[in-house]
Amino acid sequence: SIEGRAAQLSLSASYFQTLYRAEFGVSCYEDVLRARTGLAEYYLANTDMQVREISALCGFENDVHFMRQFRKRTGLTALDYRRRAKGL
Repeated sequence: SIEGRAAQLSLSASYFQTLYRAEFGVSCYEDVLRARTGLAEYYLANTDMQVREISALCGFENDVHFMRQFRKRTGLTALDYRRRAKGL
């Protein structure tokens, strides 16, 4: 969590997020979501796991949150992404 990372560095969560954005150009939360989505893209393209399993494996709280964030970042639903990645 952001709070956990900030505590490890003896910073407030707010200041940690400010430093993170200044260094990397995106919020810590956005960076985590991008990484999770990228991992989900890999699993969708290379496995036959159910979307629900991929969602949990990638650390999303629930399927609805995963589907919303995945579509926002890729422009495709998870199933549409899988179909394109596998040439179906």
